[in-house]
Amino acid sequence: MCADDEDATPCLQGDRDDADRLLFPGRCKPIDPKPLQTSAVKIGAFATDVILRERPDDSGLAERLFVPVRGDSTLHWIDTDDGKLECGQAGDGACNDQHRAGNEPSENVRGLKLAAEPFAIDADAGGNNIVVTNQTTGTASLFTNDWVGNAGPKLAFALASDRIPQRPVGVAAVPEAPDTFMLTFRDSAQVRLVRFASDGGIIDGNDQRPYLVDGGGVGIDANSVGSDSRGIAIDGSARQTAKARCADDTQCLSDAALVPLDVYVANRAPSTLLIGRTRPPQEYPYFFESVPLTAGPSRVIAGQVTTPSGATETRVFVACFDSRRIFVYDPLRSRIETEILTGRGPHALVVDKERKLLYVGHFTDSYVGVYSLDLASPATYGTMLGTLGNPKTPRASK
Repeated sequence: MCADDEDATPCLQGDRDDADRLLFPGRCKPIDPKPLQTSAVKIGAFATDVILRERPDDSGLAERLFVPVRGDSTLHWIDTDDGKLECGQAGDGACNDQHRAGNEPSENVRGLKLAAEPFAIDADAGGNNIVVTNQTTGTASLFTNDWVGNAGPKLAFALASDRIPQRPVGVAAVPEAPDTFMLTFRDSAQVRLVRFASDGGIIDGNDQRPYLVDGGGVGIDANSVGSDSRGIAIDGSARQTAKARCADDTQCLSDAALVPLDVYVANRAPSTLLIGRTRPPQEYPYFFESVPLTAGPSRVIAGQVTTPSGATETRVFVACFDSRRIFVYDPLRSRIETEILTGRGPHALVVDKERKLLYVGHFTDSYVGVYSLDLASPATYGTMLGTLGNPKTPRASK
């Protein structure tokens, strides 16, 4: 910056007041998201998670969103195409009843309703089988998604037993093993596997009575207590790379299927990132390392970043809700690469590999922070570049 240009700023919307930067890091004032918005719909209150899956055919609709909603104990589903959202919304913009699955027993052959407090969600890569955890009932609910008939997901089964702990709060589909999911719990030092199964009762091309099988749990012994696990992430990139080298070599593909998957769990007893691997072919994980973190680990995701040389590497991102931090772990070098200071209540995380950005949803103040993941610019790596939406102070703090 030139000496005669002391008042210049890179912020088109102006600089944030110094006093505001304590709660809302970053130099620039918030960016108004309305000019960037292409579509919007209304959903029920207290959405807790969201996943996006690409449509596996060329029928016109590109992707589908799945959102568990606590307010009405449903799974909302929303089709997307060319930046537009579609969920049967009328004049008020609210998703219609057809796009709120799980609250009508007549929808399924078992007469089920989704249990209260749906929380975490994940699905296989094709978006066909979806598992939703219920954080107060110890239930894992199975939805089967109809792409062909465009009927959306339907509740098919609810897995609950005395062996399953009462507070499942994390779920992750196992990559390269489309019928397997892992669960984590707030009140038990274990990771539990559940597997999708079909009863073979096919009517009009659809399985009428699919179900989940409890595969049992493995203990967490890499922590002193280990009983309060939150998010879970599974990285299948090593196995995918091994398979990509095989072409049509059957023996090579068989060997590649036995490459372990890396498993990461955000645990609060004490505050750590747990690092483990699966034991193929059954995929039960074991944990061999814990990395100390600050208070409140909640969400964890694995994402790909591009190095200055152009190579692609995996990073693990752990949001610590209470201490306002995101830790970036480098599994290749077994180290915390950087520690990102966020605003209050960092919760949802998304890596934008192409743009070298990290998007963070701040639960407490209702805005999205945009952080740099450009490894070619180490001086700004992990810093906030902008804020989408004006932070809103919680009502209880006014």
